[in-house]
Amino acid sequence: MEIIVYSSKSCGHCSNQKDFLNKNGIAFEERDVNNNEQYFKEFKALGGVGVPLTLLKESGETKAVISGFDKQKLSEILIPQ
Repeated sequence: MEIIVYSSKSCGHCSNQKDFLNKNGIAFEERDVNNNEQYFKEFKALGGVGVPLTLLKESGETKAVISGFDKQKLSEILIPQ
């Protein structure tokens, strides 16, 4: 699964989410919406109003878009039980 986290450097919730993903060995791509206009456009097209915004894709198809740091939802989707 491809995981893209739209974030900003000054966002505390973004840092918490990235720490959570790293601690659970979950690889992700970080896209800073403040430093890249294309990433900001992608973020807005996904309905983003605040960061973090997490895009989960499988075989190029969007499976989920998670707004904010939703530890429970991320765990349900990404951590095998």
